[in-house]
Amino acid sequence: MGPLATIPRGGCGWGKKPARRPDRYHKGKTIQLLAAFAPHTGKAIGLPSPNKTGEVVLAFLKDMVVPTFGKERKIHLVWDNFSAHKLARRLWDNAPANVRFYWTPTNASWLNLIEPWFLVLEKTALYNTDLKSTDAIAENLRQGIEYLNNHPRPYRWAKAL
Repeated sequence: MGPLATIPRGGCGWGKKPARRPDRYHKGKTIQLLAAFAPHTGKAIGLPSPNKTGEVVLAFLKDMVVPTFGKERKIHLVWDNFSAHKLARRLWDNAPANVRFYWTPTNASWLNLIEPWFLVLEKTALYNTDLKSTDAIAENLRQGIEYLNNHPRPYRWAKAL
């Protein structure tokens, strides 16, 4: 998810009424969010990062995704054609046997179930905010992920394949 800039955001978040947005703001740095979502549980993990390179994505996979979602269970990674994803896959030459990679077609990111979850996270954590730093954005994202994990909504397939 990202890049997320330090700009005022409208909308209602956390059950608050919409706040007045300032007419002037200074756009600062941006931040990215690396995330993994388990649709069957409705829970996710995330790592705010100043950039999204293949090395950062690979470290996220090895250090957070595999230990969190289990070494014995199958892990299905659904990715778009972002260059950092391709580089991470090439760098991970000895990926565990339980990790499977799937690529969405170009311009079809809506097929990935994490995209609607990103929207829910953005509405939960960032709407109605005027955050001045990337650290504040990162903290709001962490709190939003924690909130959504405490109130999970598992995804249920409507039709059998």
